[in-house]
Amino acid sequence: MADIRPFCAIRPAKGMEEKIAALPYDVYSSEEAREAAKDRPNSFLYIDRPEINFEPGHDIYAPEVYQCAHDRLYDMIARGKFIQDKKPYYYIYRLTMAGRKQTGFVACASIWDYEAQIIKKHENTRAEKEADRIRHVDCCNAQTGPIFLAYRSKQVLDDLMERIKTGEPVYDFV
Repeated sequence: MADIRPFCAIRPAKGMEEKIAALPYDVYSSEEAREAAKDRPNSFLYIDRPEINFEPGHDIYAPEVYQCAHDRLYDMIARGKFIQDKKPYYYIYRLTMAGRKQTGFVACASIWDYEAQIIKKHENTRAEKEADRIRHVDCCNAQTGPIFLAYRSKQVLDDLMERIKTGEPVYDFV
């Protein structure tokens, strides 16, 4: 069985969610990310696609690019744009697109379970993309983007999800 644990999230302070939120880093080219973040100084893209903090053509894998992601993240934490929960939680998210709802848990999963194939690989990724994200995580000391996993339906989890979804969400924005 996979080791899935709660964690103390670093998440947007109330009122900052719409200003910070961005689509996942890998749906943008550098140019598209730069354009999407323009006029949005708190956009998470400055952390997730840190090359946009530099002039176009700058080496996106340069050490200073990763350091910039770290510095932007911890500056936003220091300025109160992000908060960190004091105790670990399992989080629930719900995304709606074109009327279709996707709901899931946010938690920590073990890399060892992945390497031992307890968590099954569901896609092939390019080695340079993996190396980039590993460097990004190491430099930021944070996993800044979700890794989607699926699990077999379990009634206890389904019931828990339904019960929690009846409450008011912490964030609700488009």
